[in-house]
Amino acid sequence: MQEELSLREQKRLATLHRIEDCATALVDERGFRAVTVEDICRAAGISRRTFFNYFDSKDAAVLGTPAADFTDAQREAFLNTDAESILELIRALIIDHMATHHANDDIAARRQRISSDRDVALSALSRKQAKSQELTSLIEQRLERTPQLRRLPQVCAATEAMALSGLTREAVWIALSAPAMDSGASLPQRLDVAFELLTSTAKGLSW
Repeated sequence: MQEELSLREQKRLATLHRIEDCATALVDERGFRAVTVEDICRAAGISRRTFFNYFDSKDAAVLGTPAADFTDAQREAFLNTDAESILELIRALIIDHMATHHANDDIAARRQRISSDRDVALSALSRKQAKSQELTSLIEQRLERTPQLRRLPQVCAATEAMALSGLTREAVWIALSAPAMDSGASLPQRLDVAFELLTSTAKGLSW
């Protein structure tokens, strides 16, 4: 039974990646407005019904799935895993959540180019805001549950969660979009570089 479920999951992921591959390739070539869901379905060899079983919109197929909610397993791990640092937990959560999004280097590279399209910018911003709010809420819950993980005792847990969520959002943006970032590096490696860059920058600031 476990093998059957595993094969089913492999098939599901193969279809998901085929849709993402076709969606990003078409938009990379033609532009966001010029591509329809029907175009993507035709290129991927699937029906509209199948498309909407995997993605709720063209935007989701083109930009990727991480705007979806964190899974129950991801939430459980974040809220209950022992850790010495809240940043350690955040890093693990983001890497796990974005693993499928960056499983294919070609798709990831196209998404990086597509993200500069003005027609995509508003949708991308909306998705990032929703994800940032979800992450902020999750961080606040963990800080309240484990106060020893807090790093900013001078403010409330909600404010500290906002700061950490904002730091994470910018680190992800740098990891995916910075011109100097090594596109051949893995997502964890790029995130580590981005976090280190932000840390180094903050150390030199004076307000």
